[in-house]
Amino acid sequence: MKQNQRIRHPGALVLAGLLICAGGGWATAADKPAPKPAATAESTQEQVIGPQVDLLLRQMGDYLKSAKEFSVHVDVLYDDLLASGQKIQLAAYDDIAVRRPDRFRVRYRTDTGGKRAWYDGKTFTLLDEAHGTYATEQTPAGIDATLDYLITQLGFTPPLSDLLYSDPYAILKQHAVFGFYAGLSEVEGAPCHHLAFVAKNVDWQLWIDDGKLPLPRKFVITYKTLPGAPQYMAVLSDWDFASRLPDSAFGAALPPKAERIDFLKAVASGKKEQAKKAP
Repeated sequence: MKQNQRIRHPGALVLAGLLICAGGGWATAADKPAPKPAATAESTQEQVIGPQVDLLLRQMGDYLKSAKEFSVHVDVLYDDLLASGQKIQLAAYDDIAVRRPDRFRVRYRTDTGGKRAWYDGKTFTLLDEAHGTYATEQTPAGIDATLDYLITQLGFTPPLSDLLYSDPYAILKQHAVFGFYAGLSEVEGAPCHHLAFVAKNVDWQLWIDDGKLPLPRKFVITYKTLPGAPQYMAVLSDWDFASRLPDSAFGAALPPKAERIDFLKAVASGKKEQAKKAP
């Protein structure tokens, strides 16, 4: 029924430059690419972030920056919009493993299927488990360069990519125009510092553990410029900084009958759309 058709959410994840990702950020040739993040207009505005907020954000970022390897589980809730304007809340789950400077893998699951991604230092591979298809692409060396390539050339962002970059503090802060301390609150029983930020197209909140390790425990993103202002919420748990995964854990593990397709290049797609609009 027409009224039940969903308006595709930009992804729980691409925070208009914040690049925290969830389901909608995934794309292959079978999907419409996520919009390329707009040039960070936030960076042209004067930032107003209090020293306490900046310190907490830096401590969190520096801790993740110092970790050579880690994994984390993420429980996600995000809004999808029906054509009628009604918001439907959907759930997803991510399992992310990172080994700096040049390995990561992600498994993303929902009630409607899942996707898996591997970056082995040279090649990025994305598998759509529901459709039995995959795409693979040689990418620049290193996680940072590969993420930049995926976002700008292929038009999507892996889940929580801000935390995968080598300097999460710098990545997160550059997209905040205003930030303030909202107090202490609990996330799954753990006291956390609650930080709130304003950017051009999104408002985002971050809860950082008040315990021995300044780990991010929760994100909430509000896409304030989209109809209905949908939200994306991620709760992070099971942080593991001790386990060491072998190289083979970051290689693509594809089903025997998986069919290879091509990534839809965001740049080429954008030029094609511009050509259609040209007089």
